[in-house]
Parts: sequence; C-alpha cells; structure tokens
Amino acid sequence: MKTEKFIVNNMKCMGCVNNVKAGLSQINGISEIYIDLTKAEVTVNLDPEKVSNEEIIKKLAMIGYPVK
Repeated sequence: MKTEKFIVNNMKCMGCVNNVKAGLSQINGISEIYIDLTKAEVTVNLDPEKVSNEEIIKKLAMIGYPVK
C-alpha cells in the first residue's frame, strides 16, 4: 500500500466531499479515502500496481475537482 495526497480545487462543502469520495471509490486499487475540507486535501491509500496517480488526477478532474 502507498499513501498519496492531492490538493483539490472546488471542494467547498460536505456535498463536495461526498462527490469526491463517491468518484474515487469507483477506482479499483484505492482502499481508503480521507478528505480534509479546510485544507482542500484528499489523501488516499492505494495499491500502486492497480492504480496510478494520473488515473486519480484524471478522475478528480472528470468529476469537477481538478488537482492543483
């Protein structure tokens, strides 16, 4: 397992947090998702053999939350 942090734009409320969690939970290889709304930070535990940072960044952008 590997832990990665992303600074994510456009997260302003708990609805945004739920959208990000729902979007990322669809990706095979992510085991845990932590979101700090005040820091606009998304932390994920992932299996680097199943998912890449690029896939996560692409998914976040696709659902409306681009990474800084």
